Amino acid sequence: MKITRKVKIDIARKFLYEGITLKELSLEYDYNISNVKYVIALYRTHGEDIFLGDEESREHTRETKLDLISKVLKDGRSIRSVAIEYGLMDPTILSGWIKIYKNKGEDAIQTTRKRAPYKLEEEKLKEIADKELKERIKYLEAENEYLKKLHSLVLSRASQKKK
Repeated sequence: MKITRKVKIDIARKFLYEGITLKELSLEYDYNISNVKYVIALYRTHGEDIFLGDEESREHTRETKLDLISKVLKDGRSIRSVAIEYGLMDPTILSGWIKIYKNKGEDAIQTTRKRAPYKLEEEKLKEIADKELKERIKYLEAENEYLKKLHSLVLSRASQKKK
């Protein structure tokens, strides 16, 4: 099962408000316990808004990335705590930045845009179907307009022949 943002909210709510254990949630959603803990910590720190967020991509500036990397490497904080504080959906995002920093240096860290949230296969198929339907409607409207003009042209020629 893919873990969407809505599912993450459900996981946090069930743990915090219904008293369901980490292990039970891990089994129910087939999600690693450490990931369940991370989701709950994000929820506690930022609330539901972190999961709902706007659909537009958020920009991770070079300066912010370097600041977060510094908190881990120079201040000795854990990747998870820094990622939670900043509100990253997954701590591996910060791990990736650190890996790039260590391998290629500070110049390799650049401003990037946050990826769009994961979409379920059904949502992708619905979007494709909607797009195809809109294209079909546009085509049929154009065809209908053409046929109307053709019909009026035929009628006008027919009336000219009668005269």
